[in-house]
Amino acid sequence: MQHAGRYTMRGFTLLELMVAMTLSVVTVGAASSIYIVQQRQYSKQRMLHAAWHSLWGGLQVMEKEIRKAGYDPEDSGAFGIVDVRRYDLVNAKELSLQGQPVLFYTSDADENGGLDLRHKGHNREHPKFRISDVHGNGRVCLTWDNGSGRRPLADHIQAMGFAFALDRNGDGYLDAAAGSDHVIWAVDSDNDNLLDANIDTNTDGIIDERDDTNRDGKIDWADGGKLDQPVQLGSIRVVRVWLLVRTAKMLMGHVDRRRHVIGDRVYKPAQDGYARLVVSSTIVGRNL
Repeated sequence: MQHAGRYTMRGFTLLELMVAMTLSVVTVGAASSIYIVQQRQYSKQRMLHAAWHSLWGGLQVMEKEIRKAGYDPEDSGAFGIVDVRRYDLVNAKELSLQGQPVLFYTSDADENGGLDLRHKGHNREHPKFRISDVHGNGRVCLTWDNGSGRRPLADHIQAMGFAFALDRNGDGYLDAAAGSDHVIWAVDSDNDNLLDANIDTNTDGIIDERDDTNRDGKIDWADGGKLDQPVQLGSIRVVRVWLLVRTAKMLMGHVDRRRHVIGDRVYKPAQDGYARLVVSSTIVGRNL
């Protein structure tokens, strides 16, 4: 006689249920943590990408237009870089050593051999690059005025810097520092519109915070880079540009530890939760 087999059904014990629930909570928590971290990284990369995109877009316009500076098909000698002084960010007409440098230049847009007079500040033969608080609301951007008002090129630009390579004797060669093969990068350190200091003070060919020998945040004649005599802007042949941009929003957990050298200024870490990026370009003027 064959007997049917006996089967015993047994449920989970309380301990087994507690272990299973704990493992589930840990698994869900770990997955959530990974998701949050990934989202933060994605958000950070997205904002950094947006900052880079804005920065490079503005710089490309600067490169293109600065190459045109001094355009003078009639060889009149009336065109070139005309103002490199620092101006206040809000009051665009107010000179300020604590402000940001502006690049004013002229070009013969109508090719008549003469520099047209400005008309209410809007004239295409008197363009300029500057960073400014256009609307007075703290939103600083890079602008270009080419005759139709200030055109925003890049948002959240925190600082801009310029330095200039020179040919003072007109021999076709850029001037080098005494006893060095490295080019002089000159700036106007006292806002009188004359170039008076080489910001590569240690003449190593690199402009960095080591050139700020007295650690005051400015690279100028006091750091040992004083030129023998002030130089007129007509000797400029090459323009070097720096731009410092920050992300549009604060990044959670971000700590800025870098010091940024922008032309003749050294900026300390802001420690405000924003990430910052720097780009620079050396632009050879075709008409300078």
